[in-house]
Amino acid sequence: MMLYFHERILGSLIGDDTFALPFWNWDTPEGMFIPDMYMNGSFLDSQRERSHLPPQVADINFDYVERGLDTEDQIKANVAFMYHQMVSGAKKTELFMGCPYKTGENGFCDGPGTIELAPHNALHTWVGNAQNPEYEHLGAFYSAAKDPVFYAHHSNIDRLWDVWRGFSGNKDINDPDWLESYFYFYDENSQNIRIKIRDVLDKTKLRYSYEQVDNLWLNARPKPSVPPKIARHILKMRDIQNKLQSPNQISSPDFGPEGHTLDTTLRVRVPRPKTHRTKKEKDDQEEVLVIYGIEVKKDLYVKFDVFVNAVDETTIGPEFREFAGTFVNMRSGVRIVMNKNDVVTKKKTILKLGISELLEDLEADEDESIWVTLVPRGGTCINTTVDGVRIEYMQ
Repeated sequence: MMLYFHERILGSLIGDDTFALPFWNWDTPEGMFIPDMYMNGSFLDSQRERSHLPPQVADINFDYVERGLDTEDQIKANVAFMYHQMVSGAKKTELFMGCPYKTGENGFCDGPGTIELAPHNALHTWVGNAQNPEYEHLGAFYSAAKDPVFYAHHSNIDRLWDVWRGFSGNKDINDPDWLESYFYFYDENSQNIRIKIRDVLDKTKLRYSYEQVDNLWLNARPKPSVPPKIARHILKMRDIQNKLQSPNQISSPDFGPEGHTLDTTLRVRVPRPKTHRTKKEKDDQEEVLVIYGIEVKKDLYVKFDVFVNAVDETTIGPEFREFAGTFVNMRSGVRIVMNKNDVVTKKKTILKLGISELLEDLEADEDESIWVTLVPRGGTCINTTVDGVRIEYMQ
């Protein structure tokens, strides 16, 4: 909606009813740099991280730490990450779109979808200026739209939604509570317009389409970092010999009412309710790894990665099959309250990661349990707790 009205207003201002917003296709190798047009004139923003300007390749899974990869390796990592966020980790609507809001006091939920967390949140921070307290402009919600590249960034998010909808079996949320939700925007005639979600699900009605680009990540299915049989043997030997019995290894996947602080890497063995599922059962129900009760104590950037059956999570990332997903909390930079003395409460978040394909590739789909590792990134999780980890199945 925001992009639609923004585009219409710009077209009206320049007297061109055919004006179309560009999108920054940072998911393809040719587009993994801040576009040239946003490096000149009024499109240039002074508050971008200088070390990330062209010819630096974007890190679309940025975690406050420079990975130091060369151009070719960073592109490979980005492409592998896109495969996970768009394909293997997004096989069900809720995994891609996030949990649907419901009407009523208890209708709120906080469970973002795959590309909302990253590349969306992560790339906001990568572009923002690290010298500013909240990585302004693009790195904070309150200031992000001051950088003109904000609109090209979001246009690509919108495009990827359209690409995802084109995959076999994928469909939008059909809950009436979602479809009937509405927002108010000013149009190009300065008229305040009420518009429902159902009004913007058909892009032909919005009078736009997207230039076709090659989505190389469609065929970028990653491989395990260690052959699965060897990895299974190592993990079993560690278990038998109690080599994992350390302060950062938890015996139960339910961490109790106080949760567990993610100030260091956390490993836990998680039982699987169903094993030996048939292909039809896997097609009908995605196996989902759920990290629940995520609480960010302060308005901070937080990022942690999740791995399954990783022998050495310190040397691998999204380019390997053990990578199950990532959680990213972007700073707001402002406190939103109705009245001056209102108390601000932050509800706990949930992270759901589709792992059916991952388990097949790790040859773990018949195992009774899996090892799950949560890895805090960039020292960002010292004020973050997690209540536990479990496995569910999603239609």
